[in-house]
Amino acid sequence: MLQRPDWDMQPPVTRYYGGSDVTRQPGFCVNIRPPSNASEPVSRAFVTLLERTFPEPVFGRLPKPSGHPVGPETWFEWLGYWHHRIVRFAGLPVFEAPKALPSPDMPNYYLVYFPSYEGTENASLSLLKWLLTVSMVPQTDTLVREAMSSLETVMKPLADCAPTSANISRFLFAAFEARLPVVSLGHHMFQIGIGASGVWLDSSFTSSTPVMSANLVRNKAATSDFLAKAGIPVPRQALAKNEAQLKPVAEALGFPLVCKPADLDGGKGVHLYLEDLPSLAEAFRQCRELTDQVLVQPQVQGRDYRLTVHRGECVWAIERVPASVIGNGKDTVSRLIERENARPERSGTGLSPLKPLPGAESAKDLLNAQNLKPTSVPATGQVVVLSHLPNVAAGGQPVPVYADIHPDNAELAAKVARLCRLDLAGIDLIMPDIRHSWRDIGAWVIEVNAQPDIGQTTSAHLYGKLLGRMLPEKPVEIRYVEGRERDAWGRADRVSHKGRFWDGLSWQPLPEKTAERIAWARQCLLDDKCQGVWLDEVSWKWFRQAATDLRIQWRPQDDYLNRRG
Repeated sequence: MLQRPDWDMQPPVTRYYGGSDVTRQPGFCVNIRPPSNASEPVSRAFVTLLERTFPEPVFGRLPKPSGHPVGPETWFEWLGYWHHRIVRFAGLPVFEAPKALPSPDMPNYYLVYFPSYEGTENASLSLLKWLLTVSMVPQTDTLVREAMSSLETVMKPLADCAPTSANISRFLFAAFEARLPVVSLGHHMFQIGIGASGVWLDSSFTSSTPVMSANLVRNKAATSDFLAKAGIPVPRQALAKNEAQLKPVAEALGFPLVCKPADLDGGKGVHLYLEDLPSLAEAFRQCRELTDQVLVQPQVQGRDYRLTVHRGECVWAIERVPASVIGNGKDTVSRLIERENARPERSGTGLSPLKPLPGAESAKDLLNAQNLKPTSVPATGQVVVLSHLPNVAAGGQPVPVYADIHPDNAELAAKVARLCRLDLAGIDLIMPDIRHSWRDIGAWVIEVNAQPDIGQTTSAHLYGKLLGRMLPEKPVEIRYVEGRERDAWGRADRVSHKGRFWDGLSWQPLPEKTAERIAWARQCLLDDKCQGVWLDEVSWKWFRQAATDLRIQWRPQDDYLNRRG
């Protein structure tokens, strides 16, 4: 039985809207009385358990507190850190630590603010109760098992509410760091910026991505045919509907071949270096389990590159190196794989930037081709290839090459994106060396992605750079101007204050009813024609509430909001 620890939590649990001096992100707050200094401190065994179970976030990390807190301040710091770390492990885009302030109404209690992602307030509160309940009691093996078993029911609601794309979390983090306003649109879609300055994002889909373009590039066969008509170098191809078609297709294209689903992304179902008809037939059968659209292409030779294009300009490039390990003259292949997979970056959980390497047993055929076995000890510096697939999802490693890209290759990728009329795109090229022009050494456009995974390992900076390119230089201004509160303003009027004039501010007289005012505020925030809003001293208070009710994240001194004349 768990003994009641020396702390207490008292209702009410209330929601707060963020944008204040407490935390910029919205969440919930609750009154907590910390344990006394004489009570049992946090169990070291429990801290060790948390360390092993929940790796640190790969970006947006918080300073790590003492593992043995004593006293209210360090205890709340410890509690807030682990609540945040577990929430981030669940994949939620929460980037601030909880904050504890002395309660104004309850002596010896603290009012603790916990930032949370929309729709997860109750689940985040359950996590808090779990931490409080199990952290302050002696840990036995039985209690540890019980605690971790109960944690599964706490984590599932958190993970179920997390965005399915790592891109959106990283864009939100870039917006958070840049102090840009964020409006939740629902379904993990967001508007960054306000009114005419806002851009919509769904993963790496932008509001400027045409649905016809997205539908086109989702079909690899149709995309390849389209690009060939436009003079873009693409491999020959054939759609195979049944196994009977494989032999004539193979005779026409020639081995080695690639067999892959024509309508799936992320390297799903892709089979490379097929050398004979039986291996092609087996690959075809596996592809048919995933889709009816099976594409067969010649295996083109070269290195695999992903070029990111935004608004017709190449902004980043990486080489995607297939999963591999490097020998050290001491460890076996299996041991080298185990050591690499033990790195937090390859945990495969949460938002880890890399995925685990395939096991030695699953790479047996490739190892045999390199005269190796799982028990072999590669020489120092020997590269052992574990997969033909270069995708990060298959354990591949991205290597930045943007500084080395030949201008002709950058323009080729940009032209492909422009032809497909894509705003933000990932263009996959295979060629011998990106430092030389494709016109001289050849290249093939293998795939076009309308929703590219931008990544974190080599391109963490790119999210902020892309937001800077998407948002206009002049943001929508919401100004708080003192004076003239009783004047009736018209749409065409100028606002004059202390000799300064602002033109073109899109606003209207305030409605009398609160519900109408909030609806009006919503229109201002989301209207793509809104250039700015003027507010007087009285209206500022309710507008600020309406803004936070829409989960606007900001601080009063930001240029976007609350400028005084």
